[in-house]
Amino acid sequence: MHLIVAEKNISARRIAQILSGGKKVSENKDAGVSTYSYGDTMTMGLRGHVVEIDFEPGYQNWRSDKYTPRSLIDAKTIKIPTERRIVALLQKLAKKADRVTIATDFDTEGELIGKEAFELVRAASPKVPVDRARFSAITEQELTHAFSNTTELDFALAAAGEARQSIDLMWGASLTRFISLAARRGGQNILSVGRVQTPTLGMIVDREKEIDAFVPEKYWQLSLLTEKSGEAIEARHTNGRFHEKAVAEAARDRTKAPLVVTDVKFGSKQDRAPSPFDTTTYIVAAARLGFSAANAMRIAEDLYMNGFISYPRTDNTVYPPSLDLNGILKTISNSPFRKDVEWVMANRRAEPTRGKKSSTDHPPIHPTGGATREALGDDIFKIYELVLRRFLATLSPDAQWKTLKILFNAGGEEYTTTGGQLIEPGWHTVYPFSEAREMLLPAFETGEHLPIKKVQLDEKETQPPARYTQSKLIQRMEELGLGTKSTRHEVIAKLVSRKYVEGNPLRPTLVGRAVTETLEQHADAITKPDMTQTLEAHMQQIKESKRTREDAIRESREMLHHAFDQLEANAQVIGDDIRDRTAEEMNLGKCPVCGGTLAIKHLRGNTQFIGCSRYPECSFNIGLPMAQWGFAVRTDEVCDKHQLNFVRLIRKGARPWDIGCPLCHHVNSNSESLAEIPSLDENLAKKIRAQHIYTVAELARSAPDVLAKKLELPIDKAERLIRDAETVLATLRRRSECRKFLRENLIPRKGRSYSKIMGSLKESGISELSGLAKTDIASLKKAGIGEGEAETLLLEAKKIYHGQILKEIGIPAVSLKKYLAAGIMEPESFCTHTPAALGDLTGMSPATVQKHVEMVCTYLGKPMPKKISKIQIEKGKKELLSIRGLTETILGKLFQADIVNGDALLAADVAGVAAATGIPEQKLKDFQKLCQKKRETSVIQL
Repeated sequence: MHLIVAEKNISARRIAQILSGGKKVSENKDAGVSTYSYGDTMTMGLRGHVVEIDFEPGYQNWRSDKYTPRSLIDAKTIKIPTERRIVALLQKLAKKADRVTIATDFDTEGELIGKEAFELVRAASPKVPVDRARFSAITEQELTHAFSNTTELDFALAAAGEARQSIDLMWGASLTRFISLAARRGGQNILSVGRVQTPTLGMIVDREKEIDAFVPEKYWQLSLLTEKSGEAIEARHTNGRFHEKAVAEAARDRTKAPLVVTDVKFGSKQDRAPSPFDTTTYIVAAARLGFSAANAMRIAEDLYMNGFISYPRTDNTVYPPSLDLNGILKTISNSPFRKDVEWVMANRRAEPTRGKKSSTDHPPIHPTGGATREALGDDIFKIYELVLRRFLATLSPDAQWKTLKILFNAGGEEYTTTGGQLIEPGWHTVYPFSEAREMLLPAFETGEHLPIKKVQLDEKETQPPARYTQSKLIQRMEELGLGTKSTRHEVIAKLVSRKYVEGNPLRPTLVGRAVTETLEQHADAITKPDMTQTLEAHMQQIKESKRTREDAIRESREMLHHAFDQLEANAQVIGDDIRDRTAEEMNLGKCPVCGGTLAIKHLRGNTQFIGCSRYPECSFNIGLPMAQWGFAVRTDEVCDKHQLNFVRLIRKGARPWDIGCPLCHHVNSNSESLAEIPSLDENLAKKIRAQHIYTVAELARSAPDVLAKKLELPIDKAERLIRDAETVLATLRRRSECRKFLRENLIPRKGRSYSKIMGSLKESGISELSGLAKTDIASLKKAGIGEGEAETLLLEAKKIYHGQILKEIGIPAVSLKKYLAAGIMEPESFCTHTPAALGDLTGMSPATVQKHVEMVCTYLGKPMPKKISKIQIEKGKKELLSIRGLTETILGKLFQADIVNGDALLAADVAGVAAATGIPEQKLKDFQKLCQKKRETSVIQL
């Protein structure tokens, strides 16, 4: 068997489909892991790294006196399987294989993943031949060539990846642990430090310092408005910026009509077509379309694995001679861009454009297959179109512009205006993402006089340097050698998830600045790019076999020990400094009740809320969603009404949730429930808000005398207000229970959120579990719930709701479980089923069932069923089952109709029993005859 090992399951499936040459591909699962087979070949996908490096046992205890943060620098590491089922299957298949081909992505990370797979294969089958297939696109042409020209694994490239893994673990773990312990932070509040992450954060902080230190300077710009052939034209003073107001005003005052044309200059300009995409230029272009760096890479990887574009992690901006550009054009002509492709083929430049970077691993990013918007969806198609059009632009001719510059004189003051006309659109024809804005001017002649409609003097200020956008930061990281094309977007995502930076453009949070500035003061090498640049250079040397992995790790250890010499000498100062500087990061402003400080509080688990610093004297607090919905942080925006900082919830992999002013949110989210209190009119509502009572629960918990005094009410009105609040609070709890039930039992889907479902159910009058249990399938389907889901939801709602009632009546939990399992869930069922039938269905004794039936019937005010002993039931059962043709199944149905013995059978109304049980009337009559006959025979024998 030939075993092919891909990096992911989706790649394994596509490789099998392409290499099978049209043969049937069979998918099989082993312990939940898919494999794809055709002929004697099988493909399987990993899940990226299926093993990871970690420290030897003992280093997990952060507070160990023996295993200090510094000890992690020299700690030995081990490889631990992270995907045990995949590892087990890979080794199982390796034992059966007579050839194994590694087909992971061709870059440093992919080569390391391939080496990990190689080692797992070797451990299971030491002699099986292992080769390597390298490709830049998952297409028929690429794969056919790659698998026909396999080579060996590049162990030097993999060693560079291993060195990076070890160094990143060593730096990240030791520094993160040191800083977090020094600042006494743990759990979700740890302070992360990393080899690439911290210098990147340092750049963002340094830019913020530049902005803070920036002192704007005023300047003035002078312009005038004229007219030619009915067209308004603006001209600017040739001086540009005036740095003295008096000089600018003097120039303005000298500007007098007529406006004379002194020179007309014609020119031309070549607008060169853009170079091919590498990873960084792709991310920058995607950012202009509104995609974050992480999202742009995620979509590009998805397109690559599905065969629509080439490998998106590349530093190359030059198409290699081996790349079949004609073949690509032919392939993508089968797409919605057929006309654009035909235009390029008809107007193609002699040689494609070239960028400044050339490498031999992968070609620039380019399309590899045709696709449609319907097949991909809007966002993915936007990225596909961007890549396809960029490729077309690199094969298109340059654009040509005709330029025009007009000089004017007005009272001795010189003004100018410029125009541009696109003569040959060239590459702009197929690449609309770079706008070609024309400025057409009418014809002018030297000496021509024009009117002056208006003279404008504008006062302006110089602007501070701009904050980094994600794409600009990635460009800067590339320039400084920070990270790799594969990791830079992940570093930025980590800074956001760690709450070190926020927004776009990026700005540091209070804690981000505190950590960076403290480290700059006591171990500045960690925050500067120099050390990381050195380590990156070492890893490049490993790839080129000019340096060993062990040598690079040893030098990294020496650098880190030097940094720890500085850190440990100042541990107390560092910890105090960070704690002092970050104490404010959770403070939001003054407490409206006592004037203390309101701050965000994070407790163990998922609980977070806003509380007063004067607790327990002041118990004012505002609830926040659980941390699973996002970690609450303060933003710089302040509420005009309450002077409180806004709050934002940040969750990895999701857009931030801006709550805004927490008190405004608190008031607004509780106003609807307060309005349900019948005795709370608008005047009273204003009074309770003035007393900082914002919720139904606060009203319900109030002492009548205290509330009466606060609101200046008679005691009886205060008591009534509290009673009404208690009633509404009970209703709110039931609604909350219903919402919780829906969240636990329904999976959210695109276009179907919990709020939409609950809103639709509310329109049908369903807001509590009782209403849900009593509704029908049609109402649930109307709310956007599928029929199968609706049936399950209805059943579960009935179980919970009716189960609660039966618990209140006094049915023990153990017995209740048996009733629910037997389908007996509604209390009325206890009065419609006979005790004998209930006992038969649940397996409980008649005495126990009889007791439960009496409890429920008393609660419902229904007549008690007649008692029947266990002996009587067993005797009746025996008699009935002795009748020929009367089975256990029929017996159960007869018990439901209260037919528990021969007497009851003989006395039964056949038509009524048939209708209730579904047993045919004739069959019942036959049973009666047989029963009567059996009795008569018994009498004769006696």
